[in-house]
Amino acid sequence: MAIERNRGSSRHSSAPYPPHPPHVKPFSAKLKDCCRFTIAFIFSNVGVCGLMVGYTIMGAFLFREIEGPYETTTVMGMDKDRNMTIEMLWNITAELNILHPENWTKQVEKVVKEYQLKVIGAVGDGWDGGESTGSPSQWSIEGGFLYSLTVITTIGYGHISPNTDQGKIMTIFYTIFGMPVFLLYMANMGDILAKSLKWTYSKLCMCKEKKENKFDTAVAWRQAQITMANPAGASGSAEDPYAAELAEHLSIESWHSEDEKQDITSVNIPITISLSIMIGLLYGGTILFQEYEGWDLLTSFYFCFISLTTIGFGDYVPGSSIESVEDGNRMSFIYCSLYLMFGLALLSMCFNLMQEEVVHKVTACLKQVKIFKRQEPPPEVEDDL
Repeated sequence: MAIERNRGSSRHSSAPYPPHPPHVKPFSAKLKDCCRFTIAFIFSNVGVCGLMVGYTIMGAFLFREIEGPYETTTVMGMDKDRNMTIEMLWNITAELNILHPENWTKQVEKVVKEYQLKVIGAVGDGWDGGESTGSPSQWSIEGGFLYSLTVITTIGYGHISPNTDQGKIMTIFYTIFGMPVFLLYMANMGDILAKSLKWTYSKLCMCKEKKENKFDTAVAWRQAQITMANPAGASGSAEDPYAAELAEHLSIESWHSEDEKQDITSVNIPITISLSIMIGLLYGGTILFQEYEGWDLLTSFYFCFISLTTIGFGDYVPGSSIESVEDGNRMSFIYCSLYLMFGLALLSMCFNLMQEEVVHKVTACLKQVKIFKRQEPPPEVEDDL
């Protein structure tokens, strides 16, 4: 029995071990990895742009759902009040004798004043004079998108504003979280545009420098070859290491490699280029709003300047012209929103580049007058004995 027990134990011990199950991460580890990847993507350049657009679109749908029903109720109420006022005026005119104009005038004046008070109250509640049928809604997707964008960019045209308590509270919380998103978007987009402009400017300057210095470089290369072949006055042989080092430094291949390794961050954009970009941005917006809003040249330029500087008086707003209201064309809201999103980032880039250039120029001037240079103590003079 003992032998059989030993044999069974030996067979059992010699049997191959079952394979280990593959390592499976727990749910908490998977959740942490997912959160880490999401946060890294959100704070990337693409993620920040997507976050800005997505947050604005979310605000458009949110405020439409909150303020849209109230606007519809206000417009329908004004339609009802207007029809009642017309009916009352007709009844007064039909009942009273036209030979007594004083009585007719008093009653009509009373009815008209009551209707005026209703109109003033409705305008304070956001009514723009539209009707329940045929007039576009202020709180459409396009209007809500422009409102959300003007809130977080602190432009604030004031052409529409929340009238419900829920809308006012939501505007406060929406702005609190939206302004950091906008500032992050401005920083990232300004950095991307600045790097792109510096890279383009450096390539153009390198091409121009290569064309201008092509002859001088060829002459220097030829002189280096002559120096290597005939080192006149040199104590060494034809294989002078100094001449070889000079020829290698002046070679065209080395020159190309040094240009390709140029640091983009060290490139300074002239102020004239930044000013040209700003003028082009204002001019492009002027042409755009002249085309879609029917404004004159001065009004379009004035609107672009007031908008990009985030002053936002609100005296001129896209989509508020008579032609736009009658045609029901709301695409000008989209054009204005895209112009603001791209224009503010481009304007921020120009200001940053101008600041870098001014700091560079001031530093260079201060170095010229030896303000930044270290003042070394005068050498000691030995007395001659």
